[in-house]
Amino acid sequence: MIVKRIIIALTLVLFCSGCASSPELTGEGAPIKKNPAKARAHLSLGAAHLRRGLTTPALKELLMAEKYNPKNADVQNHLGLAFMAKKRYPAAVAHLEQALALRKDFSDAHNNLGTVYLAMRRYPEALAEFNQALSDILYATPHFAHNNIGLVYFEQSLYGQAVAAFKKSIETAPSYSIAHNNLGRAYMVMGNYQEAAKAFEKATEYAPNYAIAYFKMAEAYLEMGQRKKARQALSQVIKIAPNTTLSESAQQRLNELPD
Repeated sequence: MIVKRIIIALTLVLFCSGCASSPELTGEGAPIKKNPAKARAHLSLGAAHLRRGLTTPALKELLMAEKYNPKNADVQNHLGLAFMAKKRYPAAVAHLEQALALRKDFSDAHNNLGTVYLAMRRYPEALAEFNQALSDILYATPHFAHNNIGLVYFEQSLYGQAVAAFKKSIETAPSYSIAHNNLGRAYMVMGNYQEAAKAFEKATEYAPNYAIAYFKMAEAYLEMGQRKKARQALSQVIKIAPNTTLSESAQQRLNELPD
């Protein structure tokens, strides 16, 4: 389950509020007038915090950006991402819907809304949002949506359909390591360990510090009785992610392996 949440987490785009005519108030009671330039400045800082995983500082900046310009679709989209990171899913949905109300063809927001629905296990709605993003011929990152569609099927144990979606993501963006890793996960539960190992190898080829992919690779090797390769993969986990729960699990697996 931890791995699943991480992946769903690596699958994310790292990129309803009030009315502009009714000024918001600060904590001191001073009105804030609409100021698009200041909104963009707070948005830029909030987005940078989000990329670094600093969700609370990000949310603070993005809420300030919203006060300066509540009708900025990018602000609403990033607020959706920030609330999703905090697992405040209803708030995330509200802000992403606001982003889409402000910009009908906002494909990134459709993909992000689908990701929130996926986290909420609202699978039909998630699929609808991902497919809506893919319907946009100008959508710059369709591999995200294809990968997310794969996750919808994976979560429902529809592994054949998940494999097809992950492959489509890889076809669209061959170096997208998250889709390679997810493809490996699907093959693992299907018992196709050879193909799983190949997928994990591809994931680490494109992302050499992808610790969880090395861990899953080791599991595939062990299923095939290839202990030497499993040891090498587990050692990579410890090297890449020292002092983590994952590296502790890798060390435990190494200790349990017979010589």
